[in-house]
Amino acid sequence: MIEKAGAVIDAHATHWASLYPDAPEAIRARIKNVVAKSTIIAQVELPEARAMPNGTKADTLTAMAEADGDLRHMVLLLTERSTSSGCVLSAFPFAAGAITHPVRIEHVASLGSGAEGQVRGRTEDGAELSFFDALFFKNGSDYQVGESYQFALSAFAYSLRPYGLRLVQGNDTIAPPDVLRRARSGASDDYDFRATVQHVYPMRLDSGTVYRMRVTVARSGQNMVDVALYAAEHVLPAGYRPKPGDEIAGRLWLQGYLVED
Repeated sequence: MIEKAGAVIDAHATHWASLYPDAPEAIRARIKNVVAKSTIIAQVELPEARAMPNGTKADTLTAMAEADGDLRHMVLLLTERSTSSGCVLSAFPFAAGAITHPVRIEHVASLGSGAEGQVRGRTEDGAELSFFDALFFKNGSDYQVGESYQFALSAFAYSLRPYGLRLVQGNDTIAPPDVLRRARSGASDDYDFRATVQHVYPMRLDSGTVYRMRVTVARSGQNMVDVALYAAEHVLPAGYRPKPGDEIAGRLWLQGYLVED
């Protein structure tokens, strides 16, 4: 029996709000429904038993999510193997559809309970990135600083708008360069961005349309850092629909996960 999700889900409230316009109570109801229908994707033995609200001791961290789809609901549970009882530890939106880059790790930080974490590193062309590791509970303890790993990178847009500013150089009018800049407020994986849309794929959720875009968020010479950017229609200006070639700007949450052989 899984106990009701509590305030732990609110730790990712801003991330859920990028995907759903629902009130927090409705989002919690969604998560509860997902747990009932999801698949166990990983189980990790806890280094030491942890107390649960029902008085039992959890010995396992269980991760559940949909078995397929670009956008999934990741739910982390504390569970006791012998009784199958458990409680929700955390839940966050997970973008399985992502774009892979080699990243050399410079710093790894665990968050909250230790089941979640952030990775800071550099891509091949030297772009520095800090992102939420969606599979940290499974892989975080194995990372080595200074080593390079293949990470699939994606982002959820908190806000997004068309960016129409042009620069004039001589007789030429050009678009400003793509930029990924650490947001002044928020966590280290929150960024202000300006990007060029390459491809757009609209997806339908029960709450509305979400646009998956391949965007360039940073470039150096001929090298580019592309991510899969997900933008729900409620974070877009009224009537705006992104299309290839658009220059856009806004704020995003950057996440990634280790691509295993």
